[in-house]
Amino acid sequence: MDPDLPLIEALQAGNESALNELIDRHREPLFYFVFRYLRDEAGARDVVQETFVRVFFKVKSFEPRASVKTWIYAIALNLARDEGRKLSKRQRMVSLDAPGPEDRPPMEVADEGPLPDVQAGQRDRFAMLQAAIDKLPPKLKSALILFALEGKSQREAADILGTTPKTVELRVAHARQKLKRILDGV
Repeated sequence: MDPDLPLIEALQAGNESALNELIDRHREPLFYFVFRYLRDEAGARDVVQETFVRVFFKVKSFEPRASVKTWIYAIALNLARDEGRKLSKRQRMVSLDAPGPEDRPPMEVADEGPLPDVQAGQRDRFAMLQAAIDKLPPKLKSALILFALEGKSQREAADILGTTPKTVELRVAHARQKLKRILDGV
């Protein structure tokens, strides 16, 4: 049984506090999923917030064909795709010197971990991988992030993407092949 289904039923019955419980359960993992897709913290926070707004307003139309979590992730994925298109039109820049929001101190760089030359090499490889993932078509990118990075099963990823587990398997395989070709060409 889906542990979130009673919350959806309560929300459908008008108990708005059930939404708070859904948010508490899913906000953090949903944020990390959306952040991996967008690689933009502000955009990810906006998408997560809008996801729960949509959950609230679309709860009457929810039908338990898949789990509530899958439904929430599908909403977030669609919003993340839209936000990704918007973000690709803007240049993403972050200043470590800029003051942070009032509730958070300015960003600080921690000096723990590998030596700077090792960090630079790791950062370069990670940046190349992220750039290659960004070049993937949306269907391949979504499947790869859900399955390989988020650790969802093929069934869960298929439910979120509205496809079959075999299609997810093929998309992830194609995504990995494309990544290899992109990275080999660098």
